[in-house]
Amino acid sequence: MIKLEPLTGHHDRSTFDCGIEPLNVWLKQTALQHQNKGISRTVVAVLQDNDAVKAFSAAGYPIIGIASILGFYALASALVSLDVLPQTLAKRFPRQIPVTRLGRLAVRADLHGQGLGKLLLSDGITKARNAALVVGSAGIMVDAKDDAGACFYQQYGFIPCGLQTRMLFLPLW
Repeated sequence: MIKLEPLTGHHDRSTFDCGIEPLNVWLKQTALQHQNKGISRTVVAVLQDNDAVKAFSAAGYPIIGIASILGFYALASALVSLDVLPQTLAKRFPRQIPVTRLGRLAVRADLHGQGLGKLLLSDGITKARNAALVVGSAGIMVDAKDDAGACFYQQYGFIPCGLQTRMLFLPLW
């Protein structure tokens, strides 16, 4: 019923609202530019077909269409300094390490709590791990926008980075 695919110009970014304005603005104004320039890769969750649109409409979501974005995440390569890693992991690495940055992850506000964030995160972790098998990456870094976001990531194994409790790291190995 829901599929994940790379962001393109045919997706309707204008109506997306996750309840966090910086994430909304980034999707609407920056995501496709970064995608086209190779800066980051954004994956969107959309309805699979018109039958899914009808099912969502019958379930009380009449404004969600075939091009509507239900959620998204973005991945990019990054290099981080050892001093930002959690102390328990820092001793394993050199002074700087390559990581995959989960730069954004959001779900439409009217779909919160239905498991879509978990699906997006799982897909992002899988893609990051597969890429790390080819180019190398010690883990995934994320900067949560708020404490609720930090708690979300922590329940999937992300570890806070010292005093910066909204910066989290998930080792891949």
